[in-house]
Amino acid sequence: MEFELRRMNVFFPASLEIQEELLKAGFKVPYDKETGKKTPVPVVSSSREGRKLRRGRLLKATDFEIKDKFAVIPEEKTLIEFEVTEKGFLVIRPKPFEYHLEELGFLSVPPRIWGTWASFSLPFSAYGELADWLSEFKGEGSGIYTASKGSGGRIEVYAYKGRTRKDLGIPVFGYAFGLHGLTIAEEYLREKAEENGVPEERLRYLKLGLRKRKETKAGLRVGIVWENGKPVEVTLKLSTTAPRVRIQGLYGELVGKSRGELTRTDDWYILVHATDFVNALEKVRGTFG
Repeated sequence: MEFELRRMNVFFPASLEIQEELLKAGFKVPYDKETGKKTPVPVVSSSREGRKLRRGRLLKATDFEIKDKFAVIPEEKTLIEFEVTEKGFLVIRPKPFEYHLEELGFLSVPPRIWGTWASFSLPFSAYGELADWLSEFKGEGSGIYTASKGSGGRIEVYAYKGRTRKDLGIPVFGYAFGLHGLTIAEEYLREKAEENGVPEERLRYLKLGLRKRKETKAGLRVGIVWENGKPVEVTLKLSTTAPRVRIQGLYGELVGKSRGELTRTDDWYILVHATDFVNALEKVRGTFG
């Protein structure tokens, strides 16, 4: 089963593992005060509605228009596929066909401290199809709870399993995400290698992908976004909270949350129990009746 996403953001800057890999290769991540050279770790972003951001934040895109101080990116297409295995696991596969790379703006909380580092938004019309398709896996939903957050007329309700997993969601048994195989990301890194004086052949040995380790505490927030009393989106947010990792940055030690084991992969997926997923969907849908 496949749907087109409304939005996708994978925050690779949240990974100290990837930052350290680039630093060891000779890149100035994210910014060298002496030379002014910058190599921000990119956010891979896609939006069906298009995107408008300040010119300095756009790192790379195939198509955009400059308007004053802004870069205007046209609508982009990214799909997400759902597949159930024989053992009852649900494999969720984001497929970024059209996307761009952007730099995070100034943040009071650095992304290495965040829980969520990958998010995907589906139109609410996908809810019924997903719930019907997974109906054979529905259970009593014991241990599934809901929480909410919001401002103005926008409220997000999400599900989590067990009293101690509120920051995580439902259990994630595996995932993989990486910058490998993304044409725009590879072009960006080649440009930055030349700028930083890094031999281009060194790029072929870099591990710029992340895979769940056994000890990684990971979860998927399954939620619904309501605007002005109506459900408009199904949201999926991948979070990791432990263990903590330390690296030596350009200007001292950095501490943050682990995002996984470094690997070379162009495969993107999240693995959860189908029963957990459909029960979470039902729980969040029933919050407002």
